[in-house]
Amino acid sequence: MNFDFQIFNEFALGFWPGVSVVLLVGFLVGYLASFLGLGGGFIYTPFFHTFFHLTAVQAVAVSLAQMPLSALSGLYVYFKNNKIRFKEGFLLLCTSIPSAQLVAYKFGRFEETDLGRSLVYGIPFSEFLYLIVFTVFLGIMGIYNLFSAIRKKNQTYEISNMDNGLPKTNRFALSSKHILILLLTGILFGMFSSLFGIGGGFLAVPLFVYYFRMEPVEAVATSFLGIFVTSFGTSLLFMYQGKLHLDLALVGTMGGLIGARFGSQKAVKAKPYFILLVTSVFQILVVVWYLFSKLPR
Repeated sequence: MNFDFQIFNEFALGFWPGVSVVLLVGFLVGYLASFLGLGGGFIYTPFFHTFFHLTAVQAVAVSLAQMPLSALSGLYVYFKNNKIRFKEGFLLLCTSIPSAQLVAYKFGRFEETDLGRSLVYGIPFSEFLYLIVFTVFLGIMGIYNLFSAIRKKNQTYEISNMDNGLPKTNRFALSSKHILILLLTGILFGMFSSLFGIGGGFLAVPLFVYYFRMEPVEAVATSFLGIFVTSFGTSLLFMYQGKLHLDLALVGTMGGLIGARFGSQKAVKAKPYFILLVTSVFQILVVVWYLFSKLPR
């Protein structure tokens, strides 16, 4: 664990500009994370990987470490507005926590192996593999969310949201099939959280909306509960492995705390499916930027 703030000297414009930029990015990440339910790592991870020259594992560790306090700030707003579906959230956590811990441990060790250090197109194989996996999966989810949001926008939301006059949130009790799907999703949620530093919300939010028929803001709030617990535990593991630049995470968290409060307030009032539309746009933009910034020319 590094905690001397010297890492900010790695920023191209110097120490204090580096601190200022991380604060601003932290605010943006906190705002978007609480608005979209994605944990914010889809911006943080490529940002630190590119501008502070961290390894992929270190970038993921910093991304995850700034999530717990920012998530807690957003969760407070969602809790006050009764938007968190605790039953689904805790079932998700049953498998996301062990999955995240296992993947974090393996991922943290891989870059230190001979295979991980071997060069591919001038960059370590671990970095190259991470770049490809990150962009492929995030790109697929971005395109899927974009088309889904456009399709759902043209449907009558009131009809899909009601059944015999009952609100969607009271529509059904969880069956064995629903529980199994949540447990399986939790495995992927934890795996992607530790591998990409993106919290797993890009997977959970569409599932909660389309399969469990939650309101988009409920899906984001419930995903945020998973992000809070999973990121906290995984950050401790990365810190134990010596992969975490706590100084970067601390500064980013300061901006993220404020951004998360504003983002969650915005999400509570957002129109249905607008959250998914914004999610897809940011996912696609990040994928394009990350590929152009990291691939050798």
